[in-house]
Amino acid sequence: MDASVSYRSLPCADMDDTLAYRLLTSLVVPRPIAWVCTLEASGSVNLAPFSSFNYVAHSPPMLAININRTERGGLKDTARNLQANGECVVQLCRQADLAAVHASAAERPPGHSEALELGLALSPGQHVRVPRLDGAAVQMECRLDQVVDLGRGVNQLHILEVLAFHVDQALLDADGRVDMQAYRPLARLAGPYYAVPGEILRP
Repeated sequence: MDASVSYRSLPCADMDDTLAYRLLTSLVVPRPIAWVCTLEASGSVNLAPFSSFNYVAHSPPMLAININRTERGGLKDTARNLQANGECVVQLCRQADLAAVHASAAERPPGHSEALELGLALSPGQHVRVPRLDGAAVQMECRLDQVVDLGRGVNQLHILEVLAFHVDQALLDADGRVDMQAYRPLARLAGPYYAVPGEILRP
C-alpha cells in the first residue's frame, strides 16, 4: 500500500442522502445485479434490476436485496409485489443482457410488464408462481423470508430463501463447478456504467 496517499474526509453525520448514495454506488463496485421478476396482482410480470444485492447465507441458501422506497415514501413495484405474495425469481445476467437490464430499470406505472414490453420470453416457475426469464445465465426461485427496515426508513432489506437454482449448463465444468471464464456476469458500477470481468486473478 502507498503510505503517501492524501485523504479527503467526509463525515456522515450530516451528509445529504444523495451524496451518501453517490459515494456508496461509486465506490462499492462492481456490484452483482439481481434482475428480479415478481407477479402483480393483475397477473402481469414485473421485471426490475437491483444492485444493492448479495448472498447472505448458504444453509439454507439466502439472498438479500435492498429496495429503496420511492421519493414519495411508497413501495416500489418489486417490493410491493414481493411483500404481497412472498415470491420472486432472481436472475443473474450477462453482457448481452445490458440493454434490456438498463431499460427494465425505467419507472413504469403498476401493471405494466417490462418483460412483455421488452419482448423477453418467460417460462413457468417450478417452485413459485412467478415466471422465470428465459436465456438468463442463472435463475433462482425464491421465497421471502423477512423484510428489515434500515436506517431512516428509506431502505428495506428483503431477505430471500432460494428454493431452486437453474444454471446455464454452458457455465458448468465437468465437475459441476462454475467456470469463471465462461460465466462473466454483468455487474453495476455507478451512473450509467456497467462492467464485466476483465482479467481473472488467483493468489
